Amino acid sequence: MNKKLMKWADENIIFVGNSNTNRSNRRGHRPEMIVNHISEGSISSLINWFTNTTNTESSAHFAVDRQGKVYQFVDIEDNAWANGLTSGIGNATASVVLQKGKDINPNWYSVSIEHEGVYSQTKGQLTPKQLESTKILHSYIIEYIYDKYSFKIKPNRDRIIGHKEIDKVQRANCPGELFPFDEIIDYLRNYSEPFLDISGHWAKEQIIKAYQDGWIKGYPDGTFQPDKPITRAEVVAIILAKHNSD
Repeated sequence: MNKKLMKWADENIIFVGNSNTNRSNRRGHRPEMIVNHISEGSISSLINWFTNTTNTESSAHFAVDRQGKVYQFVDIEDNAWANGLTSGIGNATASVVLQKGKDINPNWYSVSIEHEGVYSQTKGQLTPKQLESTKILHSYIIEYIYDKYSFKIKPNRDRIIGHKEIDKVQRANCPGELFPFDEIIDYLRNYSEPFLDISGHWAKEQIIKAYQDGWIKGYPDGTFQPDKPITRAEVVAIILAKHNSD
């Protein structure tokens, strides 16, 4: 994974989940989309609920508070209880959910992010600090999944969605009409540099696009070495990465 993102995660993600936090096995599914939520309460009440013995209903992987602090409750390798049971899929509009079908629980193939806020007050709009943190968090999740599962979540509205797109009836206001999907996706597409050594390079945009589409991965030290001659083994790796991302 990109060293800058690893450093950001180490310094900014606070793991607060405990033995009471609801989680379960992904049942062989890989995470293929990020689902955004509004907490409908304060971050303290959310943390209390997701770590409480009386909660046997819900959880989330991450939460971002109004000051931009990031909390984690569930490992990405596990599924959180955030995106509804299969009973709500009949109301889904998200293309990935429709493709998977009503018999596959969306929790099994998603990562969830709660955002501190109350719909009646914010309509899903984030504070500047909250927006900045969730942009980076989305990037971190995408990189983590690619590193772990060799699957690239593409930065578009098919893969970066809201809870409403899974259940438009029961979750009609989650995360809210002012949630900044376009700004997050624009950041993921244009401003997040996945490698340490491509700033100013003439092929920077093409390299980022190839990386986001799952064609290339880079080196363990966080570099891409754009001027290094490509080997036959690397050509094969690119072809396989492209095949796995489709």
